Amino acid sequence: MPGEPVERHPGDDPRLAGLETSWVWRRRAVWLTLLFCMGGLFWLMGWGRHDSRLHETIASALALLLGSVVMAYIAGATYDDRSRRQTWAGWEASRLATAAQRRDDQGAAAG
Repeated sequence: MPGEPVERHPGDDPRLAGLETSWVWRRRAVWLTLLFCMGGLFWLMGWGRHDSRLHETIASALALLLGSVVMAYIAGATYDDRSRRQTWAGWEASRLATAAQRRDDQGAAAG
């Protein structure tokens, strides 16, 4: 209703819920892991003189770690966004139901 104060859902502002800080640390961990993997792969390609089975295994493991981190980061962000939208939708539905109940109560008291 016009004139009623607008309530804010705590998830609307990620800084209020402490979510922004966690994502800063997650991004740093992802970037450091990716840089480590790429550094290891570039070192093996440029200076890994011995073409050995060990270097092949290390390169495969670094490439797998790199792909896994990227996929986990994307999936985690998607899940977090979806969860936040569902939380907000539930909160908004309960807020609207409460507002409708107040209007019904006021109408019954006036009538």
